[in-house]
Amino acid sequence: MNNTKACIFDAYGTLFDVNAACRELSLDVGDKWQDLANLWRLRQLEYTWLRNSMKEYVDFWEITSSALDYAMEVLNIENKKLKKQLLELYLKLEAYPEVKKVLGKLKDKKYKTGILSNGSIKMLDSAVKNAKIENLLDEVISVEECKIYKPSSDVYDLVEKKTDIKKDNVTFFSSNAWDMHAAANYGFKTIWVNRFDGTLERLPGKPSAIVKSLNNIDELI
Repeated sequence: MNNTKACIFDAYGTLFDVNAACRELSLDVGDKWQDLANLWRLRQLEYTWLRNSMKEYVDFWEITSSALDYAMEVLNIENKKLKKQLLELYLKLEAYPEVKKVLGKLKDKKYKTGILSNGSIKMLDSAVKNAKIENLLDEVISVEECKIYKPSSDVYDLVEKKTDIKKDNVTFFSSNAWDMHAAANYGFKTIWVNRFDGTLERLPGKPSAIVKSLNNIDELI
């Protein structure tokens, strides 16, 4: 029997295309745009983990800016105007093509829907409004509420606190394997949205299913 009551999504890479900013400005970035996008994203994630370990929380917007500074310096891209443009675009990331339709189907089936993200409230509100999906989400939950980043269990605890739905009744979707592993280990049913042909990490927690996109996920829960 299906016991899912809430479908909760990671934001970046799962609902929103994290490469969109660099791709949109690829003419300005040049042939380094993919390298910049990859290194920016990698450092962005690594800084959350390292700051968790150091107990030095700053919000995700500051981490995003610092990670971009690092990536641009490594790739010898000196352009303050470009940095400003990239950060502005990060507030308006494109949603993947199937997102609006999928969320609509889940709402029609009476599931609660929400985002659980490292993103700051400012970043998430902007992305959600830009994608025009605010009416399809019951909750947009930021780690700002506990001031620690995934994969801390304090973050996953926020789902029950905000929705009053037990973790046994939550299905969590993430394109980030490490996030999926952590959420599964925590007790969520998890579906790995493996958009980028990744490999499972050697970590606790396994997905209930692996998909290439969010299309037809309502059939899996």
